[in-house]
Amino acid sequence: MAEVDRAIVRDFMDRFEELASGAAAIGALAVADRAGVLEAMVGRGPVTVAELSSESFAPRYVEEILAVLAAAGVVEYEASTGRFRLPDEHAACLADPDSPYSMAGWLDLLPAGMEAIDRISHATIHGGGVPIHEFDARAVAGIDRLNSPGTRILLTKRWLPAMPDVVARLEAGARVADVGCGSGTAALAMALAYPRSTVIGFDVDPRAVARARDRAGRSELTNLSIELMPATELPAGFDLITTFDVIHDLTHPVEALGRIRSALVEEGTYLMVEPAAKAALADNFTPRGILTFGSSLLYCLPQSLVDGGMGLGAGWGPIRAEQLCRQVGFSRFEQLPIDNPYSNFYRVEG
Repeated sequence: MAEVDRAIVRDFMDRFEELASGAAAIGALAVADRAGVLEAMVGRGPVTVAELSSESFAPRYVEEILAVLAAAGVVEYEASTGRFRLPDEHAACLADPDSPYSMAGWLDLLPAGMEAIDRISHATIHGGGVPIHEFDARAVAGIDRLNSPGTRILLTKRWLPAMPDVVARLEAGARVADVGCGSGTAALAMALAYPRSTVIGFDVDPRAVARARDRAGRSELTNLSIELMPATELPAGFDLITTFDVIHDLTHPVEALGRIRSALVEEGTYLMVEPAAKAALADNFTPRGILTFGSSLLYCLPQSLVDGGMGLGAGWGPIRAEQLCRQVGFSRFEQLPIDNPYSNFYRVEG
């Protein structure tokens, strides 16, 4: 190895330490989440390890979990009393399943991606991808936990109202397809908000479809149904088609976009929501960019490369999104003025 600048080496070692400590903190958070430690701390004042452990937790594990989370700034620590507190603002991000700020889904999705590292590494050497069914079921749960709170609260109150004419059509009665519906949150929200419209959710993952059908059944809505079907086989005749973080996961996104265009009625609208990646690669060199590209590598990209897939990846950005939409014949592509740090919203028609 060539002689290196030791100062640069030490700087990079410090940087690597930051990266590794973040991964360790996510691991501790995942344990705390699954064991119920975070939930047990919600709404309580400062507690000791012994007080928290009295709720059926093993004290030594709780002690270690809280040490990690205190060092990471997730919980507050009072050295004088040996007590720990989970601030309400942090709980809104980690321990409230209905909070629009919830980020707890990462505690399922990232570990599920880590578990697939051997398969992803094999694909990196030999080519190909990793089918969605080979990922742990917690990946499906993680995506649901990440997306559902915001979608449930904002879809019909802020996102769709950015298209007033579409809302008017939904209120009057329209046919809606949510392609790649996952666990069904968006489809359910639209069916609830627009009872005169018929909403059908479509997905290719039997695990997600089972979750969506369970929710649809419990809702007792007569205008909502869930189908196991790929985007390329979508039936025709829809006034509105939506996809939420779906297109970049598909093996053949161009064909799917073409089918979506064919499935719309003449005056129909397609709402495509995708990760808020910047068009220029270097503009994504931020902590959020690490999360976008990292989760793409560990989950999105491998499934999109199965069977010679295109492999868009989560960071494909607005310029390429418009190019592909116009490639299949759409004449209108507009980024909607919706302020969201994680997603771009595109109205596509024609």
